[in-house]
Amino acid sequence: MNKKVFLNLSECYAMGDTLCSTPTVRKLYESYGRKIYVITHFPEIFDSNPYVEKTYHPNTINVSHLREQFIVHTTFDILGNKTERDVEYKHARIDIRQYHAISLGFMLSPDEMACNYYPKKYEPIENLPEKYVLIHPVQTWPNRTWSSTNWMKLTQKLNENGISVVSIGKDSSERGFFNINKPTFNFDIKNGLNLMNKTSLSQAWHLINKSLCFVTMDSGLLHLAGTTDAEVIMLGSAIKPEFRKPYRQGSQDYKLSYILGGCNLHCCSEMKHGVKEWGDIQGVPPLIGCLENKKTFECHPLVDEIIKSIKKIL
Repeated sequence: MNKKVFLNLSECYAMGDTLCSTPTVRKLYESYGRKIYVITHFPEIFDSNPYVEKTYHPNTINVSHLREQFIVHTTFDILGNKTERDVEYKHARIDIRQYHAISLGFMLSPDEMACNYYPKKYEPIENLPEKYVLIHPVQTWPNRTWSSTNWMKLTQKLNENGISVVSIGKDSSERGFFNINKPTFNFDIKNGLNLMNKTSLSQAWHLINKSLCFVTMDSGLLHLAGTTDAEVIMLGSAIKPEFRKPYRQGSQDYKLSYILGGCNLHCCSEMKHGVKEWGDIQGVPPLIGCLENKKTFECHPLVDEIIKSIKKIL
């Protein structure tokens, strides 16, 4: 008798990290030849997923008991912990999709790296412009956060050029090895619509897919955008883009523009900073400031560079 197969994501507290488990879910489905049961804080991600049989919230199921009867695979429990050989798996130095696969002892090929999401039917949104640039102005880890001032300047300049702007995002938090709050930058938009804290994941998917282009930093919605056919502008950060850029049609460059600022060192992804901070490569230094000791994150792009990129798309 074939045992049920579970993927345990109970230690995965971020939406984007969870969405990036879907290539591994698909690989497990193909390997076992049957649908997978998923334990997750974000069941909506797996709604209508053809590779998933059922989801469970971590608070509703005893994983230790499951292991006595079924096959249970666990990922992300390695985040912030060390193996018996004192090796720490480094989130900013591993491709986010491979992070899940490596936890289970394998890697994904480039043609296996695309994420899966299956939205519900689109529900019309009152006063939504027919054509608009979509933005995702939220606070996340400092090395990735574009300032609220930059988001407001971008919105103002686009409006001055007669381009409608729609904003989406939700107040959230992430806990685990590090704890961080992720509030929205909530501001009025003269020509467009503020939808902050007003959309489901499915509606966010439709808004991205319908947009002229979607501007975002490395975030959960970046990975969601990777399941659409939208033009995406990804803001530069201190993490190497190849570790985070979505795969679509076997490429990380399909309808995606990565805009970097004046610094291209991507310090958070450089192994030498573990040595600087802890004395060997097994440690992960804090991601709260520039690891090159610069006053600001010079990897973040200027507003005018984003405007130029948007105009090329339009």
